[in-house]
Order: sequence, then structure tokens, then C-alpha cells
Amino acid sequence: MTGNVKVKTCFASLVCVLALLLTSCDFRLMSKQEVEKYLEKRYGREFTVLSSESVTDSYCDDDVWRVKAYTVAPKDDTGACFCVFNIVEGESFGILGFRNSLCDTYAGDVMGEAFVEQAANTELEYALNYTYPVRASSKYHSSLQITIDPVFPEDLTEVCELLSRTFTDTLNRIPGAKDRDTSASIQIRYREPDWPDEKFCSIWIEPFSRYEWNEKAGRNESVPFDISADAIRESILDETSKYKKRLYQSKA
Repeated sequence: MTGNVKVKTCFASLVCVLALLLTSCDFRLMSKQEVEKYLEKRYGREFTVLSSESVTDSYCDDDVWRVKAYTVAPKDDTGACFCVFNIVEGESFGILGFRNSLCDTYAGDVMGEAFVEQAANTELEYALNYTYPVRASSKYHSSLQITIDPVFPEDLTEVCELLSRTFTDTLNRIPGAKDRDTSASIQIRYREPDWPDEKFCSIWIEPFSRYEWNEKAGRNESVPFDISADAIRESILDETSKYKKRLYQSKA
């Protein structure tokens, strides 16, 4: 009898905890006005929502429960459309709707355009992929991932200068993106000729917000994101040095 009481008590406690978490979550999708205010605060200019619709489950990425897509444009340039996603997802113990957030492709779209324009005069191999919160499809695109592959030592200067120009162009067009996370990331798959064929160093660059661990404060803190070619090169070489050390240790 005592055992059954304990089981029932534990189960009841678990139900109460789950109910508390769920009731504290915001399942409400945001209005057009809320989206416009969010963007104005984020980028320092006025926007208008042109349309909105729910994203079907077949398009949603893993762990995403519900998505509403808004087609938005700057008020003074309604032809420059981009997407904003209101995302509801389960991210703690599988509890649905534990996180309700907005994700926009404004800076990512501009960066993608700038990158393609700047890369046109190079022979670098690259790919543009879209992911999270919706899968790549003919209807939606979301976060942008630019992959440059392969990158050899002789390509490094050209890659760094290309990225520096891309970041400069993006910030010239969207000054409000400075020091903020964007919906874009850069993956560089670097390798040296004497490495085994299957080995490469994967280096990620996520403009324009960068975080480093502050030992004294005990937390990650935002640090300036340097868009110069020299700073990008230094960052790549630092990551490559760490990878080479691990690679040679594994051979020993």
C-alpha cells in the first residue's frame, strides 16, 4: 500500500510540474504589429508585414512544433521581401511549446546576395543551403548556411577577402545588423594536401555576433566581430592549428 501511495504521489507531482511548465509557456502566435515592432527595434527601420500563413508539418524541421511564416518588407522598399518565422518548439524534456521565438531572414538574405555577387569572379566552390526552422523546399527558405568546400592553403587569402567584402556589403546595406545574430552562417571545409582524403577541418563563422567564455564572470559574453580579412584569416588558422594538433596526436 505504501509503495502505491508513493507512486501515485510521484505521478501527481510530475503532472503538476508539467502543467506548470506548459501553462507558463506562450503558445500564442504573434500578431503582425508585434512582428513589425520586433523588426523595427532590431534593425532601426520600419517594416510592413505583407502576408502570413501557417507552415505545414511536412515543412517543419526536427523538434519544431508549430511555425507561422510572415512575408515582410521594409516600408520604404516593399520589393525587398524576406521571411520572419514565429517558432514554437519543444526544447526541454520534450515539452511542446517550451520556446516561442521569432527568426528573420533579413540579414541572411542580404548576405547571401552579397556573397554570390562577390564570389562571381572567383573559382571557389561553394553551396548555399537553407535550414531551420523549416526544411529546404520550393515554398519557404529559412536560415542560410554557406559552405565553401574545399579550401586549401593557397585559397585562404581569397576566401578571407571574399568573406570580408561580403560582411562589409551586408553591413553597408543593413547597419542595424552589427553585433546581432543573423540567420546566416559560413562553413569552411579546410584541408591540407598531406592530410588523409577523408580528413578536413570544419570551421564555422556566424556573423555578426560573437561570444567568448569569460572565466571571471562565469558566462559567455559578446565580443566585437572583426570583419577584416586579416582577422578572419587569424581565426581560421587558429582553428586549423587546434585541428592539426588533434590529428597528429591521433596518429601517434
